[in-house]
Amino acid sequence: MLEKSKIDRKPLRIAILTDDFYPNSGGVARSIELQTQELIKAGHEVILFAPKQFFVKPEHCEYEALDSWHIPGTPSFLCSLKSSQERAKQILKKHKFDVVHSQNERGAMFLAAHIAKLAKIPHVHTFHSNYAGTHSTSPFLSGINSYTYMRLAPKILQKIQTGKISRRIRLPRKLASREKSKLGLSDWRSVAKMAQYTDAFTSPAQYVIDAINDSTHFELKDRSFVVANGINEVFAKAERIRDDHDTVRFLSCGRLDAEKRVGAIIKAFAKLNKPDAELYILGAGSQENRLKRLAGRIVKQGRVEFLGHYEDAERVANEYANSDCFVMASYHFDTQGMVLAEASSAGCPILYCDERLTVGVNSENSLLTKPSVSALKGGMLEIYSNPEKRQAMAEAGKKLGESVSSQKMEEKFIEVYRYALDKKSK
Repeated sequence: MLEKSKIDRKPLRIAILTDDFYPNSGGVARSIELQTQELIKAGHEVILFAPKQFFVKPEHCEYEALDSWHIPGTPSFLCSLKSSQERAKQILKKHKFDVVHSQNERGAMFLAAHIAKLAKIPHVHTFHSNYAGTHSTSPFLSGINSYTYMRLAPKILQKIQTGKISRRIRLPRKLASREKSKLGLSDWRSVAKMAQYTDAFTSPAQYVIDAINDSTHFELKDRSFVVANGINEVFAKAERIRDDHDTVRFLSCGRLDAEKRVGAIIKAFAKLNKPDAELYILGAGSQENRLKRLAGRIVKQGRVEFLGHYEDAERVANEYANSDCFVMASYHFDTQGMVLAEASSAGCPILYCDERLTVGVNSENSLLTKPSVSALKGGMLEIYSNPEKRQAMAEAGKKLGESVSSQKMEEKFIEVYRYALDKKSK
């Protein structure tokens, strides 16, 4: 339980803003969908603001699809809501809020800052992204982002929140080795600068909160919270229909982009070289064609199947439930990795390599390895060779999955909102 807010049962009116395509652009959009559903169930009023591009109207809450800056054909992380004081005024003519919650560090954060200032309400923000972790996999694009947007964003927030004094910001001292480059350190400092212009901020990852607090000399510690993303209940309900004596199926689920390191999974599977093993790859992205060529070239025994992108959560849950091991090769990039909690809840044993990810994994349901291809292959072999261990891991995962519910996420966010409201009223 978070212990920073007064208990107040009055229903809240909450604005949630995102720059991502809703609801099918990835983990952030999925967590927002669950968050809004649970807030409504708990009796709160929620209005979702998201880009018009690819917008699917939610049935459970009010919404507005807004204009945004976006080049057709580019991914959702390059989309940004158009933000201005005038747009905030237009929104506030139609709606009254108790708190505004932004979920991306782009136009959504700036528009939320405008709304908070004009309405004199708290601005809560969630940091979902690890910008410093992209420099090793996408050095050109991440470098441009560091030199331009990451330096500009705090200045935009400072301009919106006129009169706020910038705090002392230093480079965080405890980071993963791949985040200690000049640009990686600069990214963390920029994130800390953004955090100081909020009334409360959250992240699903403890290491993100730790880096921000270290950078700000722990002056923002009281307003920082770790709130894990909840998962859809369909994952716990998914049932296995495959025969346990069938082939051993490994599953990868997520965006097929460089930072997810799906190529390392394919290479490890090729080294496993077992005729009665198969690798299912669920997802789509910029690396899809390259990964298909890689699999066709190096996999000699076993089968690799590319499933494409599933929009229906039940279909995703069924893939977890009918796999023998979920493999995640992302390393020092993800903040939570919702797929880990999803796999755990569905009773799918987990093989992963990022020691900083802690939600949905423990020593009983998961096997943690080093990030190298040979280490991943060794983990695959261990799980492939031990059906009794797979069964024990599956049962442990089901039990652990009960602790990562969307309802628990809603309860924690409400406590964050009430903390921010209490702080604002003083």
